[in-house]
Amino acid sequence: MPDRILRGALGAFLLVLSAACSENVTASLGCPQLCGDQSATLLDTTLTGVLVVDSALTGFPLAGSTRDFTLISQGDSADVRLVMRFDTLPNSFRHPNATADSAIVRVDSARVTVVVDTAVGRPTAPITVDMFDVDTTATDTLPRTLIPLFRVDRLIGSVTFQPSEIRDTLRLPINNDVVLRKLTAGTRLRVGFVVRSTQTAKLRISGSSFVPRFTFRVSPDTLVKVDTVSLLSRTPTDDGTLATVYAMYPIQVAGAIPVPGQGVLAVGGVGGARVFMRFNVPAILVDSVQVVRASLLLQQVASRVQASRTETVKLLVNPVVAGPQLTDVLTLTQFVAPGPSIGLDTVRLVPQEAGLRSIELVNLFRVWRSAGSANSIRAVVMRAAFEGSSAGEVDFVSMEGAEALRPRLRLTYVPIRGFGLP
Repeated sequence: MPDRILRGALGAFLLVLSAACSENVTASLGCPQLCGDQSATLLDTTLTGVLVVDSALTGFPLAGSTRDFTLISQGDSADVRLVMRFDTLPNSFRHPNATADSAIVRVDSARVTVVVDTAVGRPTAPITVDMFDVDTTATDTLPRTLIPLFRVDRLIGSVTFQPSEIRDTLRLPINNDVVLRKLTAGTRLRVGFVVRSTQTAKLRISGSSFVPRFTFRVSPDTLVKVDTVSLLSRTPTDDGTLATVYAMYPIQVAGAIPVPGQGVLAVGGVGGARVFMRFNVPAILVDSVQVVRASLLLQQVASRVQASRTETVKLLVNPVVAGPQLTDVLTLTQFVAPGPSIGLDTVRLVPQEAGLRSIELVNLFRVWRSAGSANSIRAVVMRAAFEGSSAGEVDFVSMEGAEALRPRLRLTYVPIRGFGLP
């Protein structure tokens, strides 16, 4: 066949195809196999009774769930301290050229090395870290036992840093004589840390298998290695898991938020409040339509916490990944996936402001549709980034509040239509 005929036929086919696909058809049958449905209408709906459970819980992060803690000094509105336990200390050493151990009779350069996470903010004024000997035979996991031990006669170290000196790693010197007495007596070292400044001060300490660590020298001879002691707690003696938790733990002296009252949902604060929300979305809006926008509408009210006036809270929305067999709310708050992993954005809120807030959940609806109701529940957990690192608390009206202010979902969707011949 001549080339001009082929070119002509191809041109005619493309022209017809273009005309058909550009026609303003009223149904998907107008162009059954070549074009999509161009008459799709965006529909909007607001679901006011879709929230079936909303619970505010406090005390996060839970003990043992993180190794990162924040020292906070904000007057009476927020005071968080930290305890580190070094329960196994050496009392002898061996010189590389010796055949027997020698007793430790001197200590030099004793210090605790910590890694600092500056993501919670850098100080704008000098900060001082004070260290206290908080070892006691009493039950030292209780604040009422530990707080009185943070006193002058138990001070074993203090160091001040300029803002420019706050970097990834800080070395906190401890009194050498105190350390030597503990080494020779065969006792343990338990240190309480306090941060202070002329302004609000925060210092976030990151924990791992290597830091924090306690180091010191026992000989001026450089052939003798520096002694390194890692975090270790030997109490309680009957529960190894709990002992591990108490190798490093925070003490809330002031600023723990009150339990949210009826009609209030709280997120953040020193007490680490989270909100659990479970939805009963009609199946047709998950499985039988194409959701193009889904907004969770919340009415923010001014925070109950005075310290929130100087804070900004970064709010995270985490999808619950547990199945319907799990019903305990506290447990469900721990079975979550990172919001950014499915495209859920974070929201920054000022606690003392009030008004309607919108949180986009469209990608969550797509995940719900893919997972199916038999494999997942329709629920999310709202929490603050870096829990326990800020006095800022964001409050919202709950499903028990005034009807016009209760949480609701606003959806924009397109009915799904198929392709094919009639």
